[in-house]
Amino acid sequence: MAATCAWYFTGGGSFGQLEEADVRYNTKDYDFTNDPVAGPCTNKYDIRSVGTHEAGHVYGMAHVGNGHSNLTMYTNSFLCNTKARTLGKGDVLGLRKHY
Repeated sequence: MAATCAWYFTGGGSFGQLEEADVRYNTKDYDFTNDPVAGPCTNKYDIRSVGTHEAGHVYGMAHVGNGHSNLTMYTNSFLCNTKARTLGKGDVLGLRKHY
């Protein structure tokens, strides 16, 4: 539904430092909303949750798997749900490993 492309310095600058990143949303195949709890929400993804997840990739985080569906970096997004707008404890711990 969204993809992140990130470019990192490999030499000449600080090795591994983020140089540039883009996030693209697939609006052809998926519907997004900014407020899924305001009214009837059918088959729409919360754009802020998806954006937070993709920002995690920009900062070097990978997906987490089964048993961690409460985290922003969980492999799948959920329809009409805002819980991934903020980072869970596991997300924060993952960021701390990088920084």
